[in-house]
Amino acid sequence: MPFQIPKDDIEAVRTLARMPNATVGALIAALKTVPLTADTDEIAKRIADQVSPLTPKQLEAVLDALYGFYFIRELSGVPRPTFLRDFIDGLCDAPELKIDKTEIPKLTAKFEKLLNIDTFNALSKAKRLQRDGERLYCDAKIVSDIRPVFGSKPTSRPAGAVITHSLKLGYHEGGEHKEFHVVLDRIDLDRFSDIVERAQAKDRVLRGLLKETQLADLGV
Repeated sequence: MPFQIPKDDIEAVRTLARMPNATVGALIAALKTVPLTADTDEIAKRIADQVSPLTPKQLEAVLDALYGFYFIRELSGVPRPTFLRDFIDGLCDAPELKIDKTEIPKLTAKFEKLLNIDTFNALSKAKRLQRDGERLYCDAKIVSDIRPVFGSKPTSRPAGAVITHSLKLGYHEGGEHKEFHVVLDRIDLDRFSDIVERAQAKDRVLRGLLKETQLADLGV
């Protein structure tokens, strides 16, 4: 099945498709020298001088696109040869790229190299491991409201009111976006805040441990 090139990555893919082999080699060689990090902007700054034909903006876009393709391949579990074939089919199907059929062999050879860089192989595996779970967090929202409490006569003025907070948690499961709602009161909010603060404190300690042991932090 042809890989659908994301619209936001079309320009970066066009840059890669037109990139001379010498620049491709320089890019791959430069990426082998940088410390492992998931911050593609930081990677771009480190190797900008080694890939001078590309502007900083082009380099950042190219790295972001490549990182995304690696992660999609890693998450899908598709064998690399199959993904490469589907990727090239996707290039040919993208009307914005206008790929000439005679260019397919050269493009295949080029992207075979670009999609087999050790740095991004490691980063994509790390990202998959970080997000390996039955459900993946997407977004959250808390809606607060006042609920009046009526007495026996609904036509009379409310006797009082309660304040409620509804937590809407969005997540992905099995490729689908889902959500569920949980009602919270003030005490629940305080406890929830404490739990988050505790998790943030543990995150800081663990990141400090990675730094002390000189183990690369490959997550976000």
